[in-house]
Amino acid sequence: MSIAIIVTDRDTSLLKQKTEEQLSGLSQVWVYPDIPEPEAVEMAVVWKHPPGILETFPRLKLVSSLGAGVEQILAGPPLPPEVAVTRIVEEALTTSMRNFALMAVLNIQKQFRFYQRNQREMQWIRPEPVEIPLRIGLLGLGELGGSIARALAGLGFEVWGYSRGGRRLEGVRCLHSGELSAAEFARNVNLLICLLPHTPATEGILNLELFRSLPQGSYLINLGRGAHLDEEGLLAAIREGHIREAWLDVFREEPLPPSHPFWLYDSIVVTPHIASITKQENAAQIIAENYRRMKAGRPLLFEVKREKGY
Repeated sequence: MSIAIIVTDRDTSLLKQKTEEQLSGLSQVWVYPDIPEPEAVEMAVVWKHPPGILETFPRLKLVSSLGAGVEQILAGPPLPPEVAVTRIVEEALTTSMRNFALMAVLNIQKQFRFYQRNQREMQWIRPEPVEIPLRIGLLGLGELGGSIARALAGLGFEVWGYSRGGRRLEGVRCLHSGELSAAEFARNVNLLICLLPHTPATEGILNLELFRSLPQGSYLINLGRGAHLDEEGLLAAIREGHIREAWLDVFREEPLPPSHPFWLYDSIVVTPHIASITKQENAAQIIAENYRRMKAGRPLLFEVKREKGY
């Protein structure tokens, strides 16, 4: 029986090598498009996989995302109920995302982009205030959002958290969707960080109504998914002054087309979906362990609840 790696946006030769080393001959590992025996595939590891390809594996028992998100899997043709879905959750992935968020928050607080413009224009100007007072709101308090919330609270920031279910995090005021809407939550903060999973309920949650709930001159950091953001709503909020600066690492269309208006706004920071990248050697350990657990009928690591979408 075999594992198929179907990842179309990067070289996965290291993932194949490390997975084979972890399994020590227990399974063959094939990399798309070289999958000689689809009927032998029991596990698929996917990211940006071709639509419908999972249906070509009649003995499929487990599909693993190569990252933390699984919307690419759940949005495709429905999998049989006996096929499990898992994702990658590992310390390096969490650390990388946390460090990116901290970098963006501290840049905003210290107004570093203001000084970059000063240097280009050879100006010696101090803004007033020098440090922006921030009240930070996290949309999403899962593995990634919870780690970021705790780190920001540890740095002395006022931190609020919003999630579907109630959570308790030291130093963080945690609220949930049963108490108030996302727009009502946004009234308490002036910097919003999105780390929600992509589900039908969170599609377009970063919209003009939400932005208008924020105080004038607020900030946005989207590290969740491009589908969370109403792009026209953001541009309108920038023009109205509700959003002073937006840091975007994820987009509805990637790569972001050269004709996209986001490139033209000095108030929008664009990064090419690099806030956190799965390390293939670490992912191989989780993939191999879940393959062994699947074969032994044991509980899987980081299994997704399909009814929730994460």
